[in-house]
Amino acid sequence: MNIFTRLLGGVPKEDRGGIRLAEPQPWEVSPTKDVERFLRALPLLAPVGTNVYFEGTGEAHVAKYLEGVAIEPPVQVAVGIIWPKPDCYHVPLTQATMGDLVSFLGRRPAGYFCTHCHVYRDRSMLLEWHDAFGTDPMYVSRTIEDSDLEHFVAAIGGSCTSRRAG
Repeated sequence: MNIFTRLLGGVPKEDRGGIRLAEPQPWEVSPTKDVERFLRALPLLAPVGTNVYFEGTGEAHVAKYLEGVAIEPPVQVAVGIIWPKPDCYHVPLTQATMGDLVSFLGRRPAGYFCTHCHVYRDRSMLLEWHDAFGTDPMYVSRTIEDSDLEHFVAAIGGSCTSRRAG
């Protein structure tokens, strides 16, 4: 353990790896600032057996809620925050879990929901969104069915383009 990890509470180098979206030309989806709309739309994008990964929640009540619904991580997701060590939650992505989370946020709003949000199934990243709910786009795997992607994009009120390699 180096001084960065020990004294400053950073993520150890050996814990920074994990799955990530490795496609050279994923779909680029415009961001939304509407957390609840995004969460309601997520099940449209993902097949059964998919999980959503929330990293760096900004508020204690959100962290407590996510802790209560999180599962043991089936895979390691590459962290986006290396300092301070972020809180991370792997949550089954179903209509029910997202609906319950939206209901919770309706009762207990969050000014800052999370820093990064990713969606994965098995060892495949399906959606990668760094700096979520800001101005950075989401990147979506081309393994997602076109019709599912179109429904998701329409549900969040976004647009979709092809990301060019390089």
